[in-house]
Amino acid sequence: MSHIPNVVGNQCFHIFKDYEEDRQFLAFPSKKLAETLSASLSLLVSKMSKVAHVGSVEEKMTVAIKETVDYGWVGFSGCTPHSQKIVDGVMRVTTRIANPQWFKRTNRSVSEASRQRATKRKMKILSRK
Repeated sequence: MSHIPNVVGNQCFHIFKDYEEDRQFLAFPSKKLAETLSASLSLLVSKMSKVAHVGSVEEKMTVAIKETVDYGWVGFSGCTPHSQKIVDGVMRVTTRIANPQWFKRTNRSVSEASRQRATKRKMKILSRK
């Protein structure tokens, strides 16, 4: 590993852990992108229970992220003409990955609680005999 390049321009979206002049390996998200995604996911998790039962969940969550999370730094990354497309893409990917995961986790916890209640009922019935 020789050195890590300075993060400038469009490199604010990722850095390269292993860097050589002719080849770049192992792209990792920048700290700012990771912080922004973390804020988006935290917001998503906190608001999902309020909008999960209505239609257009992805659309509602995207609007909430746009209104709350600061993506302004993307325009200063050296890729101004594409900044809105980048922001929209990141938000779309965030909601499309996180929404199904939230539903799976919630369904799993509800079904686990249901199984535990059923087991308790069965144990009560068996203990009476």
